[in-house]
Amino acid sequence: MKRQVIVAQGTVEGLAAEDQGITVFRGVPFAQPPVGGLRWRAPQPALPWDGVLQAFDFGPTAMQPTPGASDDFYDREWGTDPAVPMSEDCLYLNIWTPALRGYGADSMVTSEKLPVMVWIYGGAYQCGGTFEKEFDGTHLAANGVVVVSVAYRLNAFGFMTHPLLHEEAVERGDGEPYANFGFLDQRAGIQWVKENIAKFGGDPENITVFGQSAGAASVLAQICSPMNHGLFQKAIMQSGAGLGHFNARQDTLEHAQANGIRLFEALGVSTLEQARAIPARTVLEAAESLPVPPDSGREDDWSMIVNWAPCVDGLFLPDQEERIVEGCKANNVDMLVGNTTNEFIASTEDGKPVHVGQLGNLTLIRKWTASGGTAPYYYHFDVAMPGDDAGAFHSSDLWFSFGSLAKCWRPFVGWHYDLARRMGLYWTNFAANGDPNGTDRDGTPLPVWDPCIGEECPAMHLCQEPGMRTDWLTETDRKAFGLWRHAVDV
Repeated sequence: MKRQVIVAQGTVEGLAAEDQGITVFRGVPFAQPPVGGLRWRAPQPALPWDGVLQAFDFGPTAMQPTPGASDDFYDREWGTDPAVPMSEDCLYLNIWTPALRGYGADSMVTSEKLPVMVWIYGGAYQCGGTFEKEFDGTHLAANGVVVVSVAYRLNAFGFMTHPLLHEEAVERGDGEPYANFGFLDQRAGIQWVKENIAKFGGDPENITVFGQSAGAASVLAQICSPMNHGLFQKAIMQSGAGLGHFNARQDTLEHAQANGIRLFEALGVSTLEQARAIPARTVLEAAESLPVPPDSGREDDWSMIVNWAPCVDGLFLPDQEERIVEGCKANNVDMLVGNTTNEFIASTEDGKPVHVGQLGNLTLIRKWTASGGTAPYYYHFDVAMPGDDAGAFHSSDLWFSFGSLAKCWRPFVGWHYDLARRMGLYWTNFAANGDPNGTDRDGTPLPVWDPCIGEECPAMHLCQEPGMRTDWLTETDRKAFGLWRHAVDV
Protein backbone atom coordinates (compact mmCIF):
# COMPACT_ATOMS: atom_id res chain seq x y z
CA MET A 1 0.00 0.00 0.00
CA LYS A 2 1.42 3.37 -1.06
CA ARG A 3 0.78 6.63 0.77
CA GLN A 4 1.76 10.16 -0.21
CA VAL A 5 2.72 13.30 1.69
CA ILE A 6 3.52 16.76 0.35
CA VAL A 7 6.60 18.32 2.00
CA ALA A 8 8.42 21.57 1.25
CA GLN A 9 10.38 20.03 -1.65
CA GLY A 10 7.53 18.11 -3.29
CA THR A 11 5.42 14.98 -3.06
CA VAL A 12 6.95 11.91 -1.41
CA GLU A 13 5.48 8.43 -1.50
CA GLY A 14 6.04 5.72 1.10
CA LEU A 15 4.94 2.15 1.65
CA ALA A 16 2.87 0.58 4.38
CA ALA A 17 4.96 -1.68 6.58
CA GLU A 18 4.06 -5.30 7.34
CA ASP A 19 1.92 -3.68 10.03
CA GLN A 20 -0.21 -1.63 7.65
CA GLY A 21 -0.87 0.93 10.37
CA ILE A 22 2.75 2.08 9.95
CA THR A 23 3.90 3.89 6.82
CA VAL A 24 7.62 3.94 5.99
CA PHE A 25 9.37 6.56 3.85
CA ARG A 26 12.98 5.63 3.06
CA GLY A 27 15.64 7.73 1.38
CA VAL A 28 14.09 11.19 1.66
CA PRO A 29 16.72 13.86 0.87
CA PHE A 30 17.05 16.49 3.60
CA ALA A 31 19.97 18.36 2.01
CA GLN A 32 21.72 18.69 -1.32
CA PRO A 33 24.29 15.99 -2.13
CA PRO A 34 27.57 17.14 -0.51
CA VAL A 35 29.64 16.50 -3.62
CA GLY A 36 31.91 18.59 -5.83
CA GLY A 37 32.00 22.13 -4.49
CA LEU A 38 29.82 21.09 -1.52
CA ARG A 39 32.38 18.55 -0.25
CA TRP A 40 33.55 19.83 3.15
CA ARG A 41 30.81 22.44 3.26
CA ALA A 42 27.92 22.76 5.67
CA PRO A 43 24.85 20.97 4.26
CA GLN A 44 22.75 23.08 1.92
CA PRO A 45 18.91 22.92 1.85
CA ALA A 46 17.41 20.16 -0.28
CA LEU A 47 16.18 21.23 -3.71
CA PRO A 48 12.61 20.71 -4.95
CA TRP A 49 11.90 17.69 -7.12
CA ASP A 50 9.40 17.15 -9.91
CA GLY A 51 6.65 14.58 -9.75
CA VAL A 52 6.40 11.99 -6.98
CA LEU A 53 9.53 10.89 -5.13
CA GLN A 54 9.16 7.17 -4.46
CA ALA A 55 10.78 6.75 -1.04
CA PHE A 56 10.91 2.97 -1.02
CA ASP A 57 14.63 2.26 -0.49
CA PHE A 58 17.32 3.55 1.84
CA GLY A 59 19.64 6.11 0.33
CA PRO A 60 23.32 5.23 -0.20
CA THR A 61 25.31 5.00 2.99
CA ALA A 62 28.09 7.46 3.73
CA MET A 63 31.64 6.75 2.58
CA GLN A 64 33.29 4.44 5.13
CA PRO A 65 35.49 1.37 5.53
CA THR A 66 33.84 -1.48 3.66
CA PRO A 67 31.29 -3.41 5.77
CA GLY A 68 32.49 -6.95 6.37
CA ALA A 69 36.13 -5.94 6.66
CA SER A 70 36.24 -4.29 10.05
CA ASP A 71 35.17 -6.46 12.99
CA ASP A 72 34.04 -10.08 12.77
CA PHE A 73 31.98 -9.93 15.97
CA TYR A 74 29.94 -6.88 15.01
CA ASP A 75 29.73 -7.90 11.38
CA ARG A 76 28.05 -11.11 12.47
CA GLU A 77 25.82 -9.28 14.93
CA TRP A 78 24.41 -6.79 12.45
CA GLY A 79 24.82 -8.81 9.27
CA THR A 80 25.56 -5.82 7.06
CA ASP A 81 25.63 -6.49 3.31
CA PRO A 82 29.19 -5.71 2.12
CA ALA A 83 27.77 -4.64 -1.24
CA VAL A 84 25.50 -1.95 0.22
CA PRO A 85 25.57 1.19 -1.99
CA MET A 86 28.06 3.75 -0.70
CA SER A 87 28.38 7.35 -1.87
CA GLU A 88 29.18 10.90 -0.87
CA ASP A 89 25.57 11.54 -1.87
CA CYS A 90 24.32 10.23 1.48
CA LEU A 91 22.19 12.90 3.17
CA TYR A 92 18.87 11.09 3.42
CA LEU A 93 16.46 10.32 6.23
CA ASN A 94 13.80 7.68 6.86
CA ILE A 95 10.41 8.04 8.55
CA TRP A 96 8.11 5.55 10.28
CA THR A 97 4.71 7.02 11.09
CA PRO A 98 1.49 5.51 12.50
CA ALA A 99 -0.52 8.62 11.64
CA LEU A 100 -1.37 8.05 7.96
CA ARG A 101 -4.32 6.25 6.42
CA GLY A 102 -5.74 5.98 2.93
CA TYR A 103 -3.99 5.30 -0.35
CA GLY A 104 -1.79 7.31 -2.72
CA ALA A 105 -2.67 10.98 -3.11
CA ASP A 106 -5.75 10.42 -0.94
CA SER A 107 -3.62 9.66 2.13
CA MET A 108 -4.45 11.70 5.20
CA VAL A 109 -3.20 12.33 8.73
CA THR A 110 -5.74 10.77 11.09
CA SER A 111 -4.41 11.54 14.57
CA GLU A 112 -3.37 14.46 16.72
CA LYS A 113 0.25 15.53 16.54
CA LEU A 114 2.46 12.71 17.76
CA PRO A 115 5.81 12.89 19.58
CA VAL A 116 8.80 12.65 17.25
CA MET A 117 11.99 10.63 17.82
CA VAL A 118 15.05 11.37 15.65
CA TRP A 119 17.70 8.64 15.65
CA ILE A 120 21.46 9.23 15.21
CA TYR A 121 23.47 6.03 14.71
CA GLY A 122 26.89 5.29 16.15
CA GLY A 123 30.07 3.87 14.68
CA ALA A 124 32.94 5.88 16.21
CA TYR A 125 32.22 8.67 13.67
CA GLN A 126 33.83 6.41 11.05
CA CYS A 127 31.14 3.98 9.94
CA GLY A 128 27.49 3.00 10.35
CA GLY A 129 24.25 3.82 8.61
CA THR A 130 20.48 4.06 8.90
CA PHE A 131 20.03 0.89 6.83
CA GLU A 132 21.21 -1.45 9.61
CA LYS A 133 18.49 -3.98 10.41
CA GLU A 134 18.45 -3.28 14.16
CA PHE A 135 17.29 0.29 13.46
CA ASP A 136 13.85 -0.68 12.19
CA GLY A 137 11.52 1.97 13.64
CA THR A 138 8.31 -0.04 13.24
CA HIS A 139 7.97 -1.22 16.83
CA LEU A 140 8.63 2.20 18.37
CA ALA A 141 6.21 3.85 15.93
CA ALA A 142 3.53 1.36 17.01
CA ASN A 143 3.68 2.99 20.46
CA GLY A 144 2.30 6.21 18.98
CA VAL A 145 5.39 8.16 17.92
CA VAL A 146 6.90 9.21 14.60
CA VAL A 147 10.42 7.79 14.24
CA VAL A 148 13.03 9.35 11.97
CA SER A 149 16.59 8.15 11.31
CA VAL A 150 19.12 10.61 9.90
CA ALA A 151 22.29 9.87 7.94
CA TYR A 152 25.42 12.01 8.18
CA ARG A 153 28.93 12.23 6.75
CA LEU A 154 31.61 10.19 8.48
CA ASN A 155 35.39 10.03 8.93
CA ALA A 156 37.36 12.44 6.71
CA PHE A 157 34.22 13.50 4.84
CA GLY A 158 32.40 14.50 8.03
CA PHE A 159 35.16 15.45 10.45
CA MET A 160 38.11 16.73 8.43
CA THR A 161 38.87 20.42 8.45
CA HIS A 162 41.68 22.52 6.97
CA PRO A 163 42.91 26.12 7.21
CA LEU A 164 41.80 26.63 3.60
CA LEU A 165 38.22 25.86 4.61
CA HIS A 166 38.43 28.60 7.24
CA GLU A 167 39.80 31.03 4.64
CA GLU A 168 37.01 30.10 2.23
CA ALA A 169 34.39 30.71 4.94
CA VAL A 170 35.88 34.12 5.74
CA GLU A 171 35.78 35.06 2.06
CA ARG A 172 32.12 34.04 1.79
CA GLY A 173 31.33 36.07 4.89
CA ASP A 174 28.16 34.10 5.64
CA GLY A 175 29.19 32.76 9.05
CA GLU A 176 28.93 29.18 7.81
CA PRO A 177 30.86 26.68 9.98
CA TYR A 178 33.94 25.10 8.43
CA ALA A 179 34.34 21.95 10.57
CA ASN A 180 32.26 19.19 12.20
CA PHE A 181 30.31 18.61 8.98
CA GLY A 182 28.85 15.36 10.33
CA PHE A 183 27.32 17.24 13.26
CA LEU A 184 26.00 19.88 10.87
CA ASP A 185 24.37 17.13 8.78
CA GLN A 186 22.62 15.79 11.87
CA ARG A 187 21.44 19.28 12.70
CA ALA A 188 20.15 19.81 9.15
CA GLY A 189 18.20 16.55 9.41
CA ILE A 190 16.59 17.68 12.66
CA GLN A 191 15.76 21.05 11.09
CA TRP A 192 14.11 19.30 8.13
CA VAL A 193 12.07 17.25 10.59
CA LYS A 194 10.98 20.36 12.48
CA GLU A 195 9.86 22.00 9.23
CA ASN A 196 8.10 19.01 7.64
CA ILE A 197 7.16 16.39 10.22
CA ALA A 198 3.66 17.77 10.83
CA LYS A 199 2.73 16.46 7.36
CA PHE A 200 3.54 12.95 8.67
CA GLY A 201 1.48 13.44 11.84
CA GLY A 202 4.40 14.51 14.06
CA ASP A 203 4.59 17.41 16.49
CA PRO A 204 7.46 19.77 15.52
CA GLU A 205 7.42 21.16 19.07
CA ASN A 206 7.94 17.76 20.70
CA ILE A 207 11.14 16.28 19.26
CA THR A 208 13.41 13.81 21.05
CA VAL A 209 16.87 13.25 19.62
CA PHE A 210 18.30 9.85 20.53
CA GLY A 211 21.44 7.94 19.66
CA GLN A 212 23.92 5.30 20.77
CA SER A 213 27.72 5.32 21.19
CA ALA A 214 29.06 8.01 18.84
CA GLY A 215 25.41 8.71 18.07
CA ALA A 216 24.81 9.44 21.76
CA ALA A 217 27.94 11.58 21.88
CA SER A 218 26.51 13.38 18.84
CA VAL A 219 23.30 14.00 20.78
CA LEU A 220 25.34 15.62 23.56
CA ALA A 221 27.11 17.78 20.97
CA GLN A 222 23.72 18.89 19.60
CA ILE A 223 22.63 19.74 23.15
CA CYS A 224 25.80 21.80 23.66
CA SER A 225 25.65 23.72 20.38
CA PRO A 226 24.40 27.33 20.59
CA MET A 227 23.09 26.89 17.04
CA ASN A 228 20.30 24.60 18.28
CA HIS A 229 18.28 26.76 20.67
CA GLY A 230 14.71 25.44 20.68
CA LEU A 231 15.39 22.85 17.97
CA PHE A 232 14.45 19.83 20.12
CA GLN A 233 13.10 19.24 23.61
CA LYS A 234 14.38 15.87 24.85
CA ALA A 235 17.43 13.64 24.48
CA ILE A 236 18.22 9.95 24.99
CA MET A 237 21.90 8.99 25.14
CA GLN A 238 22.69 5.28 25.02
CA SER A 239 26.31 4.36 25.81
CA GLY A 240 27.72 7.75 24.89
CA ALA A 241 30.06 7.84 27.92
CA GLY A 242 28.66 11.19 29.06
CA LEU A 243 31.51 13.57 29.84
CA GLY A 244 34.06 10.80 30.14
CA HIS A 245 36.04 8.09 28.34
CA PHE A 246 36.10 8.70 24.56
CA ASN A 247 33.88 11.76 25.00
CA ALA A 248 35.84 13.45 27.79
CA ARG A 249 37.52 16.01 25.57
CA GLN A 250 37.06 17.19 21.99
CA ASP A 251 40.01 17.87 19.73
CA THR A 252 41.20 21.44 19.19
CA LEU A 253 40.58 23.14 15.86
CA GLU A 254 44.34 23.48 15.37
CA HIS A 255 44.94 19.74 15.78
CA ALA A 256 42.04 18.94 13.46
CA GLN A 257 43.39 21.35 10.84
CA ALA A 258 46.84 19.78 11.12
CA ASN A 259 45.30 16.42 10.24
CA GLY A 260 43.62 18.05 7.26
CA ILE A 261 46.97 19.41 6.11
CA ARG A 262 48.48 15.92 6.36
CA LEU A 263 45.58 14.48 4.32
CA PHE A 264 46.02 17.07 1.56
CA GLU A 265 49.73 16.26 1.45
CA ALA A 266 48.95 12.56 1.15
CA LEU A 267 46.54 13.34 -1.70
CA GLY A 268 49.12 15.56 -3.41
CA VAL A 269 46.87 18.62 -3.54
CA SER A 270 47.35 22.21 -2.44
CA THR A 271 43.96 23.81 -3.13
CA LEU A 272 40.34 23.10 -2.22
CA GLU A 273 39.43 22.89 -5.89
CA GLN A 274 41.98 20.12 -6.39
CA ALA A 275 40.92 18.27 -3.23
CA ARG A 276 37.24 18.41 -4.16
CA ALA A 277 37.96 17.00 -7.61
CA ILE A 278 39.54 13.80 -6.28
CA PRO A 279 37.24 10.74 -6.40
CA ALA A 280 35.61 9.93 -3.08
CA ARG A 281 37.07 6.41 -3.01
CA THR A 282 40.58 7.84 -3.34
CA VAL A 283 39.94 10.28 -0.48
CA LEU A 284 38.65 7.43 1.70
CA GLU A 285 41.66 5.24 0.96
CA ALA A 286 44.03 8.09 1.81
CA ALA A 287 42.11 8.82 5.01
CA GLU A 288 42.29 5.15 6.04
CA SER A 289 46.02 4.98 5.30
CA LEU A 290 47.02 8.18 7.06
CA PRO A 291 48.96 7.33 10.25
CA VAL A 292 48.22 8.96 13.57
CA PRO A 293 50.05 12.25 14.23
CA PRO A 294 53.66 11.54 15.24
CA ASP A 295 53.24 13.28 18.61
CA SER A 296 49.85 11.74 19.50
CA GLY A 297 51.11 8.81 21.56
CA ARG A 298 48.25 6.74 20.12
CA GLU A 299 50.14 4.47 17.75
CA ASP A 300 48.20 1.44 19.02
CA ASP A 301 44.78 2.97 18.22
CA TRP A 302 42.88 2.75 14.94
CA SER A 303 44.20 5.77 13.05
CA MET A 304 40.74 6.71 11.74
CA ILE A 305 39.33 7.49 15.19
CA VAL A 306 42.44 9.50 16.05
CA ASN A 307 42.53 11.58 12.86
CA TRP A 308 38.84 12.14 12.08
CA ALA A 309 37.08 13.23 15.25
CA PRO A 310 34.93 16.20 16.32
CA CYS A 311 36.67 19.39 17.37
CA VAL A 312 35.96 22.63 19.19
CA ASP A 313 35.47 24.78 16.09
CA GLY A 314 34.26 27.99 17.76
CA LEU A 315 30.90 27.98 15.96
CA PHE A 316 28.97 24.73 16.26
CA LEU A 317 30.99 23.84 19.38
CA PRO A 318 32.36 27.03 20.93
CA ASP A 319 34.06 25.26 23.86
CA GLN A 320 34.65 21.88 25.47
CA GLU A 321 31.31 20.26 26.23
CA GLU A 322 32.14 19.93 29.92
CA ARG A 323 32.60 23.69 30.24
CA ILE A 324 29.43 24.35 28.23
CA VAL A 325 27.44 22.17 30.63
CA GLU A 326 29.11 23.63 33.72
CA GLY A 327 28.54 27.17 32.46
CA CYS A 328 24.79 26.59 32.01
CA LYS A 329 25.16 27.27 28.29
CA ALA A 330 23.76 23.99 26.99
CA ASN A 331 20.28 23.84 25.51
CA ASN A 332 17.62 23.05 28.09
CA VAL A 333 16.34 19.53 27.41
CA ASP A 334 15.08 16.55 29.39
CA MET A 335 17.54 13.64 29.46
CA LEU A 336 17.49 9.85 29.63
CA VAL A 337 21.00 8.37 29.86
CA GLY A 338 22.47 4.92 30.30
CA ASN A 339 24.95 2.20 29.44
CA THR A 340 25.37 -1.55 29.28
CA THR A 341 27.19 -3.34 32.09
CA ASN A 342 30.06 -4.84 30.07
CA GLU A 343 31.28 -1.90 28.03
CA PHE A 344 34.15 0.58 28.33
CA ILE A 345 35.99 -1.20 31.12
CA ALA A 346 39.47 -0.09 32.18
CA SER A 347 41.71 -1.49 34.93
CA THR A 348 43.23 -0.04 38.04
CA GLU A 349 46.92 -0.51 38.75
CA ASP A 350 46.12 -3.65 40.73
CA GLY A 351 43.99 -5.07 37.89
CA LYS A 352 40.50 -4.33 39.18
CA PRO A 353 37.87 -3.36 36.56
CA VAL A 354 36.58 0.20 36.39
CA HIS A 355 33.51 1.01 34.29
CA VAL A 356 34.77 4.27 32.80
CA GLY A 357 31.77 4.74 30.51
CA GLN A 358 29.31 4.80 33.37
CA LEU A 359 31.61 7.13 35.34
CA GLY A 360 31.41 9.51 32.40
CA ASN A 361 27.63 9.27 32.49
CA LEU A 362 27.61 9.98 36.23
CA THR A 363 29.86 12.98 35.64
CA LEU A 364 27.44 14.31 33.03
CA ILE A 365 24.46 13.74 35.34
CA ARG A 366 26.16 15.44 38.30
CA LYS A 367 27.29 18.46 36.31
CA TRP A 368 23.97 18.74 34.47
CA THR A 369 21.93 18.86 37.66
CA ALA A 370 24.47 21.14 39.40
CA SER A 371 24.01 23.63 36.56
CA GLY A 372 20.23 23.65 37.06
CA GLY A 373 19.19 20.99 34.57
CA THR A 374 16.31 18.64 35.29
CA ALA A 375 17.52 15.39 36.88
CA PRO A 376 18.02 12.80 34.12
CA TYR A 377 16.68 9.26 34.14
CA TYR A 378 19.55 6.77 34.32
CA TYR A 379 19.64 3.06 33.37
CA HIS A 380 21.86 0.00 33.34
CA PHE A 381 21.20 -2.54 30.59
CA ASP A 382 22.20 -5.89 32.07
CA VAL A 383 21.32 -8.80 29.79
CA ALA A 384 23.69 -11.72 29.20
CA MET A 385 23.03 -12.02 25.48
CA PRO A 386 22.06 -15.58 24.52
CA GLY A 387 23.99 -17.57 21.95
CA ASP A 388 27.52 -16.87 23.18
CA ASP A 389 29.36 -15.53 26.23
CA ALA A 390 29.54 -11.88 25.11
CA GLY A 391 27.44 -10.63 28.04
CA ALA A 392 25.84 -7.18 27.94
CA PHE A 393 28.32 -5.87 25.38
CA HIS A 394 28.50 -2.43 23.82
CA SER A 395 25.52 -1.98 21.46
CA SER A 396 23.65 -5.09 22.67
CA ASP A 397 20.83 -2.85 23.91
CA LEU A 398 19.96 -1.73 20.38
CA TRP A 399 17.91 -4.84 19.62
CA PHE A 400 15.86 -4.12 22.74
CA SER A 401 15.35 -0.36 22.51
CA PHE A 402 14.13 -0.74 18.90
CA GLY A 403 12.24 -3.97 19.57
CA SER A 404 13.94 -5.60 16.59
CA LEU A 405 14.92 -8.88 18.30
CA ALA A 406 13.28 -11.01 15.61
CA LYS A 407 15.86 -9.76 13.10
CA CYS A 408 18.78 -11.03 15.20
CA TRP A 409 20.52 -14.42 14.98
CA ARG A 410 20.45 -14.84 18.77
CA PRO A 411 18.02 -17.32 20.39
CA PHE A 412 15.93 -14.83 22.34
CA VAL A 413 13.12 -16.20 24.49
CA GLY A 414 9.95 -14.80 26.04
CA TRP A 415 11.39 -12.58 28.76
CA HIS A 416 13.73 -10.92 26.27
CA TYR A 417 10.71 -9.84 24.26
CA ASP A 418 8.98 -8.67 27.44
CA LEU A 419 11.99 -6.50 28.28
CA ALA A 420 12.15 -5.11 24.74
CA ARG A 421 8.45 -4.19 24.91
CA ARG A 422 8.96 -2.42 28.22
CA MET A 423 12.06 -0.60 27.03
CA GLY A 424 10.22 0.60 23.94
CA LEU A 425 7.43 1.92 26.13
CA TYR A 426 9.88 3.64 28.48
CA TRP A 427 11.59 5.30 25.49
CA THR A 428 8.36 6.44 23.83
CA ASN A 429 6.76 7.57 27.10
CA PHE A 430 9.82 9.72 27.69
CA ALA A 431 9.55 11.10 24.16
CA ALA A 432 5.92 11.98 24.79
CA ASN A 433 6.25 13.84 28.07
CA GLY A 434 9.78 13.66 29.49
CA ASP A 435 8.90 10.86 31.91
CA PRO A 436 9.41 7.16 31.03
CA ASN A 437 6.79 5.93 33.48
CA GLY A 438 3.42 4.63 32.36
CA THR A 439 1.54 1.41 31.76
CA ASP A 440 2.37 -1.79 29.96
CA ARG A 441 0.30 -3.05 27.05
CA ASP A 442 -2.02 -4.92 29.41
CA GLY A 443 -2.73 -1.79 31.46
CA THR A 444 -0.56 -2.73 34.44
CA PRO A 445 2.00 -0.13 35.59
CA LEU A 446 5.54 -0.44 34.29
CA PRO A 447 8.15 -0.82 37.06
CA VAL A 448 8.56 2.70 38.47
CA TRP A 449 11.60 4.58 37.15
CA ASP A 450 12.83 7.38 39.42
CA PRO A 451 15.10 10.20 38.20
CA CYS A 452 18.76 10.14 39.19
CA ILE A 453 18.89 12.38 42.26
CA GLY A 454 21.49 12.38 45.06
CA GLU A 455 24.83 10.71 45.62
CA GLU A 456 23.43 7.19 45.20
CA CYS A 457 22.08 8.03 41.73
CA PRO A 458 19.41 5.33 41.45
CA ALA A 459 19.42 3.47 38.15
CA MET A 460 16.77 1.48 36.34
CA HIS A 461 18.21 -2.02 36.11
CA LEU A 462 17.04 -3.30 32.71
CA CYS A 463 17.16 -7.07 33.03
CA GLN A 464 14.79 -10.03 33.31
CA GLU A 465 13.03 -8.34 36.24
CA PRO A 466 13.47 -4.57 35.73
CA GLY A 467 13.56 -2.34 38.77
CA MET A 468 15.39 0.48 40.51
CA ARG A 469 18.78 -0.17 42.13
CA THR A 470 21.19 1.95 44.15
CA ASP A 471 23.75 -0.81 44.77
CA TRP A 472 25.03 -1.18 41.23
CA LEU A 473 28.35 0.67 41.74
CA THR A 474 31.20 -1.62 42.79
CA GLU A 475 33.58 -0.45 45.50
CA THR A 476 36.25 0.00 42.83
CA ASP A 477 33.86 2.13 40.79
CA ARG A 478 32.93 4.20 43.86
CA LYS A 479 36.56 4.90 44.60
CA ALA A 480 37.31 5.65 40.95
CA PHE A 481 34.30 7.96 40.73
CA GLY A 482 35.58 9.91 43.72
CA LEU A 483 38.93 10.32 42.00
CA TRP A 484 37.16 11.06 38.70
CA ARG A 485 35.03 13.77 40.28
CA HIS A 486 38.12 15.36 41.82
CA ALA A 487 39.89 15.26 38.47
CA VAL A 488 37.06 16.88 36.53
CA ASP A 489 36.50 19.48 39.24
CA VAL A 490 40.16 20.48 39.07
